[in-house]
Amino acid sequence: MSLKRKLLSWAGVTAITAGAILYGWLHSGGQNGALVPEAKAKVSIPSNLKPAVSTKGDLPNEADFQLIAESSLLRLYADPNTGHFKVEDKRDGHLLRSYPNPEEWARETITGTWRSHLRSPILLETVDLTRKAAKPEVKVNSLLSLNGGITNWKKIDGGFALTFVLPSIEMMVPVEVRLKEDYVETKVLDEGIEEGKDSLLNMKLYPFLGSAQPGEQEGYLLLPDGSGALYRFKENLTNDKTVFREAIYGSDMAFQSVFTNRQTIAMPVYGIKSGGSGVLAVADKGAEFGYIFAAPSGVYSRYAWATVEHDYRLQYFQPTSQDQKQGFQTYSKIRFDGDRSVRYYVLPGSQSDYAGMAAKYREYLLAEQGLKQPSGESSSLPLFVDLVGGDVEKGFLTNRYITGTTTEEAKKLVDRLHGQGIPQLVVTYKGWQSKGLSTLGFGTTTDGRLGGNEGMKSFAAYARSKGDSVLLEADYTLNNDNKGFKPKQQGMQNQAGTVLDFRNMRTDNSITLVSPLISQSKLKEALPKIAALGVNGLQLDGIGQTLFSDYNPRYRADRDKAAAIQSSMVEEAGSQLDLVTLLRGNAYAWKNTGAVRSLPNDYSYDLFMDEAVPFAQIVLHGVLPYTLNWGNTRDEYRKDFLRAIEYGAAPSFLVMNAKTETMKKAFTVWQYSLNYEEWEKTIVEEYNRFASTLGDVQNQYITGHRTVAVNVKETAYAKGKRVLVNYNTTPVTVEGREIPAQDFIVIEGGGKG
Repeated sequence: MSLKRKLLSWAGVTAITAGAILYGWLHSGGQNGALVPEAKAKVSIPSNLKPAVSTKGDLPNEADFQLIAESSLLRLYADPNTGHFKVEDKRDGHLLRSYPNPEEWARETITGTWRSHLRSPILLETVDLTRKAAKPEVKVNSLLSLNGGITNWKKIDGGFALTFVLPSIEMMVPVEVRLKEDYVETKVLDEGIEEGKDSLLNMKLYPFLGSAQPGEQEGYLLLPDGSGALYRFKENLTNDKTVFREAIYGSDMAFQSVFTNRQTIAMPVYGIKSGGSGVLAVADKGAEFGYIFAAPSGVYSRYAWATVEHDYRLQYFQPTSQDQKQGFQTYSKIRFDGDRSVRYYVLPGSQSDYAGMAAKYREYLLAEQGLKQPSGESSSLPLFVDLVGGDVEKGFLTNRYITGTTTEEAKKLVDRLHGQGIPQLVVTYKGWQSKGLSTLGFGTTTDGRLGGNEGMKSFAAYARSKGDSVLLEADYTLNNDNKGFKPKQQGMQNQAGTVLDFRNMRTDNSITLVSPLISQSKLKEALPKIAALGVNGLQLDGIGQTLFSDYNPRYRADRDKAAAIQSSMVEEAGSQLDLVTLLRGNAYAWKNTGAVRSLPNDYSYDLFMDEAVPFAQIVLHGVLPYTLNWGNTRDEYRKDFLRAIEYGAAPSFLVMNAKTETMKKAFTVWQYSLNYEEWEKTIVEEYNRFASTLGDVQNQYITGHRTVAVNVKETAYAKGKRVLVNYNTTPVTVEGREIPAQDFIVIEGGGKG
């Protein structure tokens, strides 16, 4: 992650708080700043409503389920009394239930409210915004804890529909459940949501679908933390109460979000494996307003569970005094609109592990999200080389420019790599624009000290003649040079109308978040000029990486619109250039990119998780090239090299012609070892190992991944090749083959080692 992104992750809190204070002062009513109560429409609660309870026992009565729909693979059954459903897999007979497994229910010891929550088809948080309260009380409830009921239950094409009714808080929530060929889809219909006394903050629909208790059978939750992470079902012996709650596509700086140390969720998915069955959940419609929520066994009950939390309102701070020191938290009155749907793909035993889940998600992306399967076989494995152009450091009177790699020096570097047998390079020029990496703007002029535009044209033509690709890195989401940009008019704003910006303490200037529609316009203006430089394309930083709401009245964009704008920017760039790559990148932006750079290779290392798995890499391998962290900036050099081999990544390095010490005081270049000459031998050696191992499987799917011995991982490819990686400090023998310490072996498709 670049330094500017690290700054963005924490500095936004200050901007959000300041903006929220201004909002409260401008929008509070009455002489003492009390919040004016909101007038609410009357909700028509059915007079003959019956509680949504089972006709027998705690859980739904098996005798009450009706066959509702059927595909060639699945059958959908529903219970009109409770609103619950179950799906039968015709391939192996296992059942996916929207409620806790009855076979485990006798071991459940939780009592009181949470026992009601466990049996409920809906959990929700609400708040009464009509009260003049200094601190609105958030109420956590469920259909059963509020003695709610069901109305308008009916069969529809492929499924059933119903409305959950909660009389005590005057709320109604319409829901549809439909069966498709290999999944069941739940949908909350936004148009029919009715709110009276209470306002809806968030909702978890069928939260205990697929939940399981620890037992003799293998089971785990797959969560999209980093590359993917597993929580294995187990007894909670330490009484740890950690839960997982992370915003899909990251926290929103337009609100007072809770920022955590966990990595941003790039994929709106989670999975549950229990014994020989599995389910992959994919948040579809409204994913931009969702969270992935999961709890281990022993926190709320004996059940481990995961779900999608649909958010409808977020929090901000409202002051009650003129000095702005006193105030309280409140919530946006206007609900985030739009239907919310989640697909639950039912996976048979042979496809129920995380590799099977990744394969199903890949299938979804290819079939319905525009991800494209490459045609033909790649000629060779490319080496991704990122070049540092220039940056600045603090000078006596003005900042001093530091040259990292000129365009002429870049030619020589390319020559040296080709001269040592590396056949294909993807060269990305960082800090090529005027004043280098620390200057964030929309410029299309190569800094003259690097060779200017003519120098860039010459380098691009030279690299093309060698069969290489040249990309220029650009960020259209942040700005600090204010050239062709007016922060107050064109910057992102929160609900208060306050521009979202933050102070970069190193450069001592303000960095403004650019309104998405302005970013789109500036990119469109720049593309012909970028193309005129003769380069192959762009590497986009920020686009597809961060997602915020924009309340700028001139360019208003909620999260879903902002995501669509970012996706269209990648598409527009790809239509005018040969190649567009993304740094990290959320899943909604993958469909028009040519590669994903710096894909996470680990998880966030909190108490919740047990281990990292290459879920994201299994999804993308054979479809999109990807790299992990640069080879010369690895935290644990040997381990991370082995991880790149295990995860099927392309090799990448960040280098420059200048000596590393020349950048030691640079504002943005923080990496400690970048000189090309110091790394040349290692680059060539590593590339050769990558190429001999992974060169012939670039266009193949990863079809399997598993642990074959302690600290020994196996990655399997579509045509039979297997790579076994030994992370131990001593040799390990697997299948009669010795794997050297901290090394790997390759077993070809025919089984020969």
